[in-house]
Amino acid sequence: MKKCLLIGCSTGLNIHEDFSKVFGLEDVEWINLSMGGFGNRYITARLFEYVDDVGIPDYVYLQYSGLSRIDLPLDLKVTVRDYQYQIKTNRRNWVASGGRNGSWITCDTLKRTFAFMYDITSENCHYDLSLHEIFRGLELCKTLGIPYNWSSYYDYTNPPNDITRIDGAVDRLPDYIDMSDHIGECPLNVAYELGDIPSDSVHYSRSISEQYLTRNISKFNL
Repeated sequence: MKKCLLIGCSTGLNIHEDFSKVFGLEDVEWINLSMGGFGNRYITARLFEYVDDVGIPDYVYLQYSGLSRIDLPLDLKVTVRDYQYQIKTNRRNWVASGGRNGSWITCDTLKRTFAFMYDITSENCHYDLSLHEIFRGLELCKTLGIPYNWSSYYDYTNPPNDITRIDGAVDRLPDYIDMSDHIGECPLNVAYELGDIPSDSVHYSRSISEQYLTRNISKFNL
């Protein structure tokens, strides 16, 4: 059976169902490692963990998240009390900041960590490190010969609202990021284009997710 790996943030929690509906492929196992609140370090790291622990998948789709999000790889024995946005894998306990103004600000334990990582006087934040993670994820797929595609839940160069601008924006993507297998658009921007604007400005509808896949179906290397 063909194993297709999908990884994103909360906007990708149900994406395996949308892929299955739109592509209608038989003998495919859709493996979805998306988690709410997480950023690009988690997304790329989970790809590496899957390759190391399970093996090389037959296809990968990476839907990258906000550039301002920071993900911490804690020891498996460590659990942050009273904090939702963490997940233990075979290797570590991943803890998400959720972004510059993310969920970490409500957790006393994490405030003692993330407060030293966010420079509130600068808009650039950790954008460069987040872009490095995109590069690493794409290069791993290319090195291992894995058919892949990627996008981000919103367009980093054209964020559609104030929330996504806070989540991270850049004038242009670095030249070292390979755009050849990028889908060419981003689902949240599609939602705004079609007038189906999510109530929280971020979590677009399942209908938009399906339309995003359908209108770009020829671009996916499945």
